[in-house]
Amino acid sequence: MAEVRASHLRLVVNEPQPVATRVPRLRFQPVVRLADGAAFGLNVETDIGFEDTFRPRHLSDAAHPSVAAWLGDLIERAANLAQDGDYSQRPIAILAPMAALADPDTPMACEAGARRSKLLPQEFRIDFTDGSVSELEDLALDRIDAVRRCGFRVGLDARRSWRTPMNGRARMTFEAVRVDPMALHSMDIPMSRLEVTAAEGVALIAEGVHWRDAAKLADAGIAYAVAPKADS
Repeated sequence: MAEVRASHLRLVVNEPQPVATRVPRLRFQPVVRLADGAAFGLNVETDIGFEDTFRPRHLSDAAHPSVAAWLGDLIERAANLAQDGDYSQRPIAILAPMAALADPDTPMACEAGARRSKLLPQEFRIDFTDGSVSELEDLALDRIDAVRRCGFRVGLDARRSWRTPMNGRARMTFEAVRVDPMALHSMDIPMSRLEVTAAEGVALIAEGVHWRDAAKLADAGIAYAVAPKADS
């Protein structure tokens, strides 16, 4: 019988290979004041979000960056594309993933992303979802304040829900609230909330509206819109 030497044996293990995370494609949309069409910044729209890039952590750390690192990279890319495309409107509004408030490194990563891009933090507005803010309540505002202390403007994305109480502290924290006017009724949002929020100097920004809706939106305190559609 032939002798089998251990040194000649090779164990083949099918280890999982790292999965490349696709970099989201970005699109800029103008934010305007409905009364006169004046520029009010740029909205950054991504074709995939952080949650869409999730991979099981055992596959590869590189394939599953932290939410803070993901957001910092998004800020850097958006800034570079805006500069390359000669988009001068400010602020550049970026929607933070829902998990961003749970990551203590988010403020530092955002600041690092802006620094790498050569833009100042105050040239960005980071919008946090109502779902993440209302779930963490005062703790969320504490963490958002940490982002503000890095120089960033912040906003609230209330297009799908608006459970965050707009008390004095919230109105002092958020400079803008993004809303979907068509969804306000189904979410049982009283018009008084919009009126009080707008009266306190918070910009209400509508999405999915036409220019012809300007007067009706103004009655509710909504003075701004993302890429309003041409009247047909």
